[in-house]
Amino acid sequence: FTGLGIALLHEDGKLSIDDSIQMYLSELPNFGHTITIRHLLHHTSGLRSTPELFALAGWRDGDPIRTEDVFNFMCKQQDLNFAPGSEFMYSNTNYVLLAIIIERVTKQHFSDWMKSNVFDPLGMTNTYVDESNLHRTANTTTPYMEENENQFVSAQNSSLDIGASNVYSSAADLMKWMKQLNNPDKKWESAIELMLTKDSLTNGMSNEYAFGLIEDEYLGNKRIFHTGGIPGYLSFVMNFPDEQLSFIVLTNYLDFKAHQRIEMLLSLFLKDRSHKPNNTEHIIPAPLNLNQAEKYVANYWSHSKNYARSVYLENDTLWYLRPNGSKSPLLQIEDSVFILGGIKATVRVQFRDQDGVICMHVKDGEKAEQNFVPYDNSPPTSPELDAYGGVYYSPELETSYTIYVNNEGLMGYHSRHGYFPIEVLKKGVVNWSGMAVSKYKFDDAGKVIGFSVTMDRVKDVWFMKK
Repeated sequence: FTGLGIALLHEDGKLSIDDSIQMYLSELPNFGHTITIRHLLHHTSGLRSTPELFALAGWRDGDPIRTEDVFNFMCKQQDLNFAPGSEFMYSNTNYVLLAIIIERVTKQHFSDWMKSNVFDPLGMTNTYVDESNLHRTANTTTPYMEENENQFVSAQNSSLDIGASNVYSSAADLMKWMKQLNNPDKKWESAIELMLTKDSLTNGMSNEYAFGLIEDEYLGNKRIFHTGGIPGYLSFVMNFPDEQLSFIVLTNYLDFKAHQRIEMLLSLFLKDRSHKPNNTEHIIPAPLNLNQAEKYVANYWSHSKNYARSVYLENDTLWYLRPNGSKSPLLQIEDSVFILGGIKATVRVQFRDQDGVICMHVKDGEKAEQNFVPYDNSPPTSPELDAYGGVYYSPELETSYTIYVNNEGLMGYHSRHGYFPIEVLKKGVVNWSGMAVSKYKFDDAGKVIGFSVTMDRVKDVWFMKK
């Protein structure tokens, strides 16, 4: 609905989706790039996602996150995850900022403006924005979570921001919205058409995320949908315009197996129109040149994804090994080109000589190619472990982490998260107990000066060594 609000303001000439967001949010730093409202709408802004930033800053599950907290954090950020328009990465930050833009343009509180300009005109009388957990109607359900087996407790919503969440509604109200998506009244026609505008990344790849809606195919049927969730609540809204079918599933139990139940429901009403070729191409692998294959044997590292793969030769088969121990045979189809055997997806693996170094390039279907370089996976020495220790501070998050060595190896500590083990993945790169990956930076003398932390939806947050 935040996307619809922006579309309405664009149609009214109150703003343009191609405006720089700094026209409305001048407090934000200059990231060295122009970020537009369109970038926010399509999740291509590169702005870090605040729930993950708050976790890294020391906020615990259950700590309330308010709109002003999100905005204050973003005003302290100095870097982006990526250049605007170059990638898609879902970030709650984008839609919180869109809600703030709506407030500044309309000079009204977001909840009031949405009620007057979106919900009431759509006839959605049981729909409202609540960022306080205090606005409850008589028929508002209580959200639940399972604490122990068959023991349920009421859940407390700690995400108290606007724009990205906290719209409460009913199935009947949401069906009124679905009807407009299928057959919009003249009042909504142009705004909805704009809402469904998709995007292309700077590399030419398509981005299926429109204005708060995703357009794709399900079983060969065109689908427009979105999902949502806060503690204790899950929502699924799907529209199949060609079939004039809409599905709305709302639940007040967080662990309810909604995805499986929705798939069962869809199978009852939708025909499978997906293209299934009658004949699957049968690939006959080329004979493996063992001397050539020996050149590909190495441990490989992806700098962009922060994970390793190994390639080894056993008897007459070249194997592709993952850190979890699973492996796939590499079946040669061309000179230096292989596909992974034993899996359903078509994954191509190519080895290329780059300045005398054999590198590995992996292409999984339509996904972007992943590049791997050979690396030394020898365990760290005691002096190397000691060098990682110290106190590290992030001015963007105003928080510190202590890294130290004990009998168990490398450990981390935060005053609110406590102690956690750290695994060295490769020289200068460590894994924080599966939560994040940090990459150390060294000066010209080889001394550690800090590290950058990457986690889901957050890249390269800088921590300086004190």
